[in-house]
Amino acid sequence: MEKTIDESAKTSELNNPLSYAALTQEFLGFLRTERDASPHTIINYEIDLRHWLKYFAEKHGPHFGLQDLSSLKLLREFLASEMETYERSTVSRRLSVIKSFFKYLHREGYLEKNVAKLISLPRPEEKLPDVLKPEQVVQLIDSIPNNSLREKRSRAVVELLYSTGIRISELIGLNHSSVDFKAGIIRVIGKGNKERAVPMGQHCQTALRDYLESMPPSQNYGPETPLFLNRDGERVTVRTIQRNLREIAVNSLGRDGVKVSPHTLRHSCATHLLAGGAGLREIQELLGHRSLVTTQKYTHVDVSRLKASYDKAHPRERDRDTSHDKDKE
Repeated sequence: MEKTIDESAKTSELNNPLSYAALTQEFLGFLRTERDASPHTIINYEIDLRHWLKYFAEKHGPHFGLQDLSSLKLLREFLASEMETYERSTVSRRLSVIKSFFKYLHREGYLEKNVAKLISLPRPEEKLPDVLKPEQVVQLIDSIPNNSLREKRSRAVVELLYSTGIRISELIGLNHSSVDFKAGIIRVIGKGNKERAVPMGQHCQTALRDYLESMPPSQNYGPETPLFLNRDGERVTVRTIQRNLREIAVNSLGRDGVKVSPHTLRHSCATHLLAGGAGLREIQELLGHRSLVTTQKYTHVDVSRLKASYDKAHPRERDRDTSHDKDKE
């Protein structure tokens, strides 16, 4: 790979803060061409690296070299500062980006040592996302008008996210060929480029048919045409889906209600299935989790429902209920 910094000037250039921009772009170029990283990933990496460099510039002034950045002491100071301000998941993500950057710089000969590998990622917080109640999901869907093509798309998207529990990235990647109404399934390409078949509920199928039948007949739709299109006839973006869902949630549940995202609907789907009697193995297959441990952390049952199930299932509790009935007689 051709370097953006001349080898002979490497040492002197790295003492110039302006060279950090060039190093960052070289690293991002490596991710783009060699690792086939998505544009979304590239943007996020660049934002996190800029945040890190901005911290050093504000803390230590503009005149610092690459060796200063690679100081284990200063790197730990940065992480300690981050932990005081940001959530652990954010700090963990930024450290992961920095570690990847350091690994690249060390391999390319810019750094003699990779001190970042001595620092472990913070343990993730055991924080579950918000989950909607079944009646809130109905309220959310029923609040969506069903007149314009955009409204029909929104209704189909929400129905599909809740009915199948698929990821937002999987949803926008769907094509016309992904849908099999006869079998009542969609074929999803998940993480690791693995395909899985996911069943659709009847409400979901109805909303999806309504949306597809409302598409302009003048356009030429083929099997590989994106399932969800924007007004320019291009594949809809993650940002558009997220923005539309936030608007729908505010209109239906109010600004003080649960914050609704595609992930909220995914989690609600899994939680409601578990509460309804679906097994963890089935939910694991539905969600496309590699490990059952992920599914166990992802789903939960509210305490009242768990208590009711316990009272109904435990032998001692059943005996107690029977004795109460006899006392009433």
